[in-house]
Amino acid sequence: MRLLPLALVLALLVASPIRASDVELSGAEGHPRDRFPLAVHITPSGEASLDAAAKRALGDWNAVSDGTLGLLVFRGAATDTGADVTVTFHGEAARLMGVTRVATTGGVIERPVRITIFPMEARGQTSRETLVYQVVAHELGHALGLAHTRDPQSLMCCVHGSLDFNDPVARQAYVSARRNPDVRTAALQLAEHYAKFWKRAP
Repeated sequence: MRLLPLALVLALLVASPIRASDVELSGAEGHPRDRFPLAVHITPSGEASLDAAAKRALGDWNAVSDGTLGLLVFRGAATDTGADVTVTFHGEAARLMGVTRVATTGGVIERPVRITIFPMEARGQTSRETLVYQVVAHELGHALGLAHTRDPQSLMCCVHGSLDFNDPVARQAYVSARRNPDVRTAALQLAEHYAKFWKRAP
C-alpha cells in the first residue's frame, strides 16, 4: 500500500513546500477504461463550504477528463458502500493536509482508494475552502494514478527536493499555483498517463 501525503504549503502556510512521502506512485498505475467513471463518496465534513469545495474538485476533474480522455473519471456516490474512492475529513494532522491510500496489483489500482483530508484554517491570502479544494483535487489526481511532478505550476506538484525555493521565479510560480489551484494544469499529465496505461493494459 502506498501513502501519498500532501504537506503544508510553502508561503500559504508559512512553512515548507508540499512534500511527498518516501513511497510514491511510479506513474505507471491506473484504472481500466471500462471502470470509469469511478464512484466517489465524500463524507460530509460538517461545513457546507468545504463540502462544496470538494465536490467542485470532482466536477473540475470531469471537465478536464472529458476534454482529454473523452470520458468522465468521477461520479458522485451517495454512500461509501461499493464506492471506488472515498474521501473523509479528519481533524488537523501535524504537517499533513491529505493522504491517499493506494494499493495496486499488476499496475492496476485496487478499489477502494481511500483519501483522508485534514482541513486547516485559512493562511494569509488563501481561504480554507481554497486549501481544501487544492488538497482534494491533488489527492484525486493520485486516485487516478498520477504521480507528483516537478512543475511548480501543476496541481500535482511536487517531487520532493525537485524545486529550488531560493529561486524567486520557481518560488513565485509555486505560491501562485497554490493560491489559485487549477485542475487544468494536470490535463497533459492525465492524457499522457492514460495513453500509455491503456496501451499496455491487457
